[in-house]
Amino acid sequence: MGFVLQNGPAPRLDSVEIPGPPIVLTRGEPVEITVVNNLHDPTSIHWHGIELDSYFDGVSGWSGDQRKTAPHVNPGDSFAVRFTPPRSGTFIYHSHFDEERQLGSGLYGPIIVLEPGERYEPETDRVWILSQAGPTKGASRARVTLNGSRSPVIEMQAKRLHRIRLIHIAATLPLRFSLLRDTIPVAWRAVAKDGADLPPAQALVRPARQLIGVGEAYDFEFTPVEPGQLRLMVKDPAGRTRVAGIIRVHP
Repeated sequence: MGFVLQNGPAPRLDSVEIPGPPIVLTRGEPVEITVVNNLHDPTSIHWHGIELDSYFDGVSGWSGDQRKTAPHVNPGDSFAVRFTPPRSGTFIYHSHFDEERQLGSGLYGPIIVLEPGERYEPETDRVWILSQAGPTKGASRARVTLNGSRSPVIEMQAKRLHRIRLIHIAATLPLRFSLLRDTIPVAWRAVAKDGADLPPAQALVRPARQLIGVGEAYDFEFTPVEPGQLRLMVKDPAGRTRVAGIIRVHP
């Protein structure tokens, strides 16, 4: 299961991406997103972390308005979601229907809300999403992935400032993320948490490790200082390695 952004004619049903493609919005600019359900089962899509009318929030059967409740989207049907992002930052869209199966099978993706006038630069604006590869029973059996892989290989350029948007949407357990040179964490600067800029006292350069819970999003600034290879590690609370990847830093 996965998402495709439609630009022009309807996309092929086999062109899904895991994670889903970034939805890039602008703070204060109204948006309408039509969710089209090509699954064999109902679904609903939650816009995680964004303040919006509860009718559009994607939790089917609930509402803050007694006159109407949020619907689920039946197979072959669609639902138009309307909201205006009130702040910039990193957010998530994901299934909120039969989550263990649908979310665990790939129905999730990032929302990036920019300030007016800003441009999204995917070469330096990196989204790293922790999730799981398929539904599972119990956290100990979850196959954790980063951007859909248990052994990701990521390319970066030395001496360029990157924004890392680290998201955790696996429906199982907290995870500890580390970015290492050999066995020593490199340095990055924390800049935001769940779509809110950190105050100066917390926006500090620190070792690149982060305990991240389900549904959380952290933003960091990171500049690789020299060419070479870095290690990316994700461990569970018991210390077991769940993801082991590499970052190739080019001149």
